[in-house]
Amino acid sequence: MLSVIKRNPVAAFLALLLHLLIIAYLVFGIDWSSSPKAVTPKAQVVQAKVVDAAKVEAEMKKLRQAEARKQSAKAAQLRREEQRLRDLKRRQAAEKRRLAKLEKERKAKELAARKRRAEQQRQARLQKQRAAAEAKRKAQAEAKRKAAAEAKRKAEAKRKAQAEVKRKAAEAKRKAEAAAQAARERALQEQLAAEQNAREVDRYVAVIKQQVERNWRRPPNTREGLSCIVQVRLIPGGDVVPGSVVILKGSGNPAFDRSVENAVYKAAPLPVPSGGLFESFRSLRLNFKPTGK
Repeated sequence: MLSVIKRNPVAAFLALLLHLLIIAYLVFGIDWSSSPKAVTPKAQVVQAKVVDAAKVEAEMKKLRQAEARKQSAKAAQLRREEQRLRDLKRRQAAEKRRLAKLEKERKAKELAARKRRAEQQRQARLQKQRAAAEAKRKAQAEAKRKAAAEAKRKAEAKRKAQAEVKRKAAEAKRKAEAAAQAARERALQEQLAAEQNAREVDRYVAVIKQQVERNWRRPPNTREGLSCIVQVRLIPGGDVVPGSVVILKGSGNPAFDRSVENAVYKAAPLPVPSGGLFESFRSLRLNFKPTGK
């Protein structure tokens, strides 16, 4: 009974409701007075009970029919699902057979391709071996021909070399004497040019120092006799590269050193030579030691 209620709770509820209605009708529909005319209502009550029971039976029958239809629909649905699964399995089996066939064909093609490649590689090796043998034969023949030609050439070259040795010895002696003379003359010229360049550099350096000193102002409260070494980078024309003035060796007085840096910038453009001699002034080092200020 409990299993039936669990499977069909709605039908069970309707049946219970009908029974409650019948009981309520029996309780409140009977006249309980002591009147002798109670026979007629009692017969009517019995007739009402019979009619209500028929209705309940009809409702129960409808419920059973509905349940039967529901179970039949479930069974039909189950049969359709089982048929669908059987169809799916058949399709999967057919697809598996098709894939197996394709795999077998692929492996057969791959095996045939491997055999073709192996045969092509074998033919290539044979052709390579034949070509190597032919090349070796030709190389040996060519080597013999070259060896004979080389022996002949060496004999001729030896004869010419002996004559050339004598000629070169005489030529070398003459060239050595000429080169020695040219070297002596070149050294003398270079020495003269170096001395002249040194004099020119010293002259330009002295002029630069004078121009810097003209633009220098002694800071207040600095003693005489101070000096510093300053380095400056110049470009052709004598302009000072910005930020290139550096005190290499200070005087011990920061104000004096800063005044020298400012004087170098104010003196620009500095007098510098042109041409190759300017290279000596690209990075110029000055020993600044004021004389009369």
